[in-house]
Amino acid sequence: MSNEIIRSEIDLGALNTQEPGFSVADFKQVVYRSWKPALAVGITAFTGIFLFTALQTPEYVSESLILLESPQNQKATSVAPTNVAPASSYNSIKDLSTEIFILRSNSMVSKAVKTLKDRYQDLSIAEVVNNLAIDQAVVNKVPTDVLVANYTDTDPEKAKAVLEALGTTYVDYSLKKQRLQARNAIEFIDSQLPDAQADLDAAAKEIRTFRQVHELVDPDTSAVAAGQIQQDVAEEIEKTQIAIALNQKQTQELNRQMRELGQDSDTMVASSVLGQDGVYQDLASQLRDIETQYNLGKVDFNDNYHVMANLKEKRKELKKLLQERANQVLGKSVSPQVLERIVLAPSYTDIQPSTSSTTNAPANSQSQPSSATNTGNAPSSSDSSSSNAPGSSNSSSTFGNLEIESGSKISSQGSTLGALASRQLELQTEAASLQSKLASLRQSKAKADNQFLNIPGLQQTFMELKRKLELKSEAYNYLLERRQELKISEAEEIAPWRILNAPFLPSKPVSPIINQCLIQALIAGGFLGVATAFILQRLDQSVKKVEEIKQITKLPLLGVIPKVAEPRIDANIHTTKKSYSYYSSFTEGLRSLAMNLRYLMADEGQIKSLVITSSTSAEGKSTISHNLSVVLAEFDLRVLLVDADLRKPKVHKLAKIPNESGLSEIITTEQSWSDHIRPSTRENLDIITAGATSPNPIALLNSGKMKQLIREWEAAYDYVIIDTPPIGVIADAKSLASEVDSILFISGIQKASRKSISNALEVLSNSQCNIAGVVANMVDPEFDYYAYSYYDSYYNQPHRNSNSDDQDNESEVKKKGLLEQFRRR
Repeated sequence: MSNEIIRSEIDLGALNTQEPGFSVADFKQVVYRSWKPALAVGITAFTGIFLFTALQTPEYVSESLILLESPQNQKATSVAPTNVAPASSYNSIKDLSTEIFILRSNSMVSKAVKTLKDRYQDLSIAEVVNNLAIDQAVVNKVPTDVLVANYTDTDPEKAKAVLEALGTTYVDYSLKKQRLQARNAIEFIDSQLPDAQADLDAAAKEIRTFRQVHELVDPDTSAVAAGQIQQDVAEEIEKTQIAIALNQKQTQELNRQMRELGQDSDTMVASSVLGQDGVYQDLASQLRDIETQYNLGKVDFNDNYHVMANLKEKRKELKKLLQERANQVLGKSVSPQVLERIVLAPSYTDIQPSTSSTTNAPANSQSQPSSATNTGNAPSSSDSSSSNAPGSSNSSSTFGNLEIESGSKISSQGSTLGALASRQLELQTEAASLQSKLASLRQSKAKADNQFLNIPGLQQTFMELKRKLELKSEAYNYLLERRQELKISEAEEIAPWRILNAPFLPSKPVSPIINQCLIQALIAGGFLGVATAFILQRLDQSVKKVEEIKQITKLPLLGVIPKVAEPRIDANIHTTKKSYSYYSSFTEGLRSLAMNLRYLMADEGQIKSLVITSSTSAEGKSTISHNLSVVLAEFDLRVLLVDADLRKPKVHKLAKIPNESGLSEIITTEQSWSDHIRPSTRENLDIITAGATSPNPIALLNSGKMKQLIREWEAAYDYVIIDTPPIGVIADAKSLASEVDSILFISGIQKASRKSISNALEVLSNSQCNIAGVVANMVDPEFDYYAYSYYDSYYNQPHRNSNSDDQDNESEVKKKGLLEQFRRR
């Protein structure tokens, strides 16, 4: 076994990383350690609670079910419209806390109490209110319109009578409430009807005004009509545009024909119009005569001749009159330039005829139709001039030929030009008519488009007005209907509330119930008992586990000694053929401690003397000192056990030897210490008892002779074990701490407190001594994993090959083991 195994400490950091928690084993340990006070408290609580509940006066409960007004009944007295779907009827159920509060009120209960005064004169309102319980019935977590009324009393008949009286009072209250609600609702409706009528009339008037202003009955119908108008106007515009295009095409063709005939299209129509005017034709005829005369006169006279001058003056005046007349007839439809071209067109008076050649005749003949056309007459003016003008026969012959040629051309072209002029006039009239029609259609289309764009806004406004009228109408009609229904409801005699289940006469009391009392008392007693154990656990500051000792001392754990009934070493435990007793775990614990000490001595050098101490008394240090000495002696080592506890010596009791003389006499007298050695029943073990009690033990232990004795003992024995008083209580052990090789610190489970252990270690630390380690004593195998309970399971296995006596002893040992385990549990 290596030194590391002996000296190694458990890693506290690893222990701290374990998940903290309260296990069943911890619970069992707490209850086991304080089972007596816990049991006493539990029994006391159980008895008190059971007697308190069992001795109470029996109480009886009567129950009744009351159906309150359903949603249909509520609608009968309601004014506001309710459009609740059947699927959501459960969600519409209201909270009945207000109704419950009213039913338990003093004013409501007092009415029922008055009806019971003859039978129960001592019945009071406060008593009924305290014993009455009303709750809303719930089915599958859904609240209902049913109230559950319970009344508790020591007299079952009284409980039933009170509930019956309360039920009658509640039904009467519901009937009065219904009539009052109906009456109030009728008054409210009567006050609202005039306003509703006025609102309805105002809404209707708004619709009438809207229709009159916008000249429509229904915007939807108007929208359809406007759309149709848009379509019709578009079709008409398309047709008109086609007609205009055709007219323009025909006009172009007519102009082409007129250009081929050498006519001006701008003046032709105007000339045709003037040709139909009688005044203009008379003036034109006079002008032609003057021009004929003037042309004939030019043959014989010059321009300065008075006759010619008069003709020129007359011609000028006639042209002026013609221009004024044309302006009157044509008006502003013809521009002044065109008008001037019509009236002042070249005439025969402006032509200079040649006498030597007749080549100008065709030209004159072509200019004559233009003049004739301009004046509106088909015949040429050359006829009259040839008949009246004087001159030679050559000149007459020339003009005669010209007249004949021109007359034939004018006669053939006159009818053609007239037809063309008439056609041109028709086309121009038709074009003007079509343009006027197109402009009118476009205005109509713009108006229709504007009207169509305004229709959506008109529709929205009309819909709002219509919706407003419908709402006002519905509200007015609803008020009228509700008023009629409320009148009927006011006249009814059926109460909206009714009793579903009448109160019954209870036969069994609801309290006290013996079985329930027993269970409650048992639970309360167990809880208080466990609570007592935990409180004592919290108040107890003693260490309870080996791990706590390691954490406090931070010393090597050299041994763990289990708690047993008789802590002693069985010398023949390894030779008997019978099953081993439970003392084996204690023996093995001491042997493990002895082995650890030996290895520790081999590691740190020779340790001859060892002081054993503890923090407080009753931690088992004397027991461990004696039994450790026995175990070391079994290793064939000479061991001396010295009882240095001069105040309360115990070694002699454990060794069962007298204490007539001992350490006190050795120190105070000159006698040899060998004279006071008491031989033990164990081989290789000598014992020096404490001897007589000294008034000043610390002086004896701190004396020079004591130091000398320790040196002599170390020289004579292999090991010197010195049992001393607790160092945390008495300073005796401190005087020996620096004189011995090492100190073994004993800590008893549930004996030493955390504070006492800390104080004892502080004293040892100040003494500059060598502490070998700590021993955990009195460890309960049931609650601590450090305990050596596995020794019991190992040594309690019987031998298979045994006779009948051994089997009997084996069964007896088993019984004892079972009894011991039962006692410990």
